[in-house]
Amino acid sequence: MFNPKIIALDLDGTLFSSTGEITPYTKEQIRKAAGRGTAIVISTGRPFTGLPFDAAEELGIAYAITANGAAVYRIADKECLFENAIDSETAAQICLSLKERHLHLDAFIHGDAYAQSSTFQIIRHSRILPESVKNYILTTRNQVGDLAGYLQKNRLSLQKVTLTFEQESDGAFIDREETKQFLTSRPDIHVVCGGYHNLEFTKAGVTKGTGLRFLCDYLQIPLTDSMAIGDSENDLDVLQTAGYSVAMGNAEDGIKAVCDFVTASCNNDGVGRAIAKCFAEE
Repeated sequence: MFNPKIIALDLDGTLFSSTGEITPYTKEQIRKAAGRGTAIVISTGRPFTGLPFDAAEELGIAYAITANGAAVYRIADKECLFENAIDSETAAQICLSLKERHLHLDAFIHGDAYAQSSTFQIIRHSRILPESVKNYILTTRNQVGDLAGYLQKNRLSLQKVTLTFEQESDGAFIDREETKQFLTSRPDIHVVCGGYHNLEFTKAGVTKGTGLRFLCDYLQIPLTDSMAIGDSENDLDVLQTAGYSVAMGNAEDGIKAVCDFVTASCNNDGVGRAIAKCFAEE
C-alpha cells in the first residue's frame, strides 16, 4: 500500500463532518501517521483566519495550504511562506462588476476574510449551507459597508473570492449561471466550485495543487510521496497533483472518477480510514 510522507487534507466535507467536527477515530489515525513521521497539512479553500487552530495544535498540523492554494502558511506564527494573489486593480474591477448581483461575496486578503454587511442575510437564510458552515462564515468575516469600494480605495490584492448565491423560493440560485459565464470568460482568474453550489476564484494558475507543490519543495518531500484527500471541484487539481489521491464517500462523482481510492464519507471516519489503509501493511 502507498505510504505517504505528506498528507494534504481538505477541511469542509473531508476532515470535518457535516456538523463541523473531526471524528475521534480520524484524530487517532492522524496522530498515528504523524508519529510515523508523516507531515499532515491542511489543504483548504478557507483563509488563514478560518483554520481550526485548536485542532491543528492538538494534532500537530504545522502547515496549511489556504485560499485554494493562493497562500501557504506556517500555522503557529502565521508566517506566510508563499502567496500568489489577484492584483488590486483586477480585484477591484471584478468585485465592482459583481456588486449588483444577488450574492454574498467573501474576499480573502492576507489571510483575513472580508464581506459586505448587507449580504449576510443570504448566508443566514441559505437552505443549502449546513449550520456549521453558516456559523463559520458569520463569525469570521470582517464586515464593511461597501466591499468593492473598500478594495478599490485601499488597493488590496485578493488571495481568493468565494461567492454564495441567493436562492429563489423553488431553490434555484439567482444569477449563478450568468456569473459563472462572466468569470470563466476571464483568462486572468481560475474558477471552481467549492461545494454548496458556490463559485470560487483565484489568480489564473493558482490551485491547491500548486500549493502542494510548493510545500513539498519547502519540506524537501518528493511530490510522488504525497497524498491528498478531498471531496469537491476545488480539490481536483491537488488530487491530480499528489502521488496518491483519495476521494471522500460524499465526494462528487467526477472527483471519485479521477482518484486512486474512494474512502467512507466525512460522517463515517473517511479520512481516518484512508490513513489507516495506507499503513495497514507496514
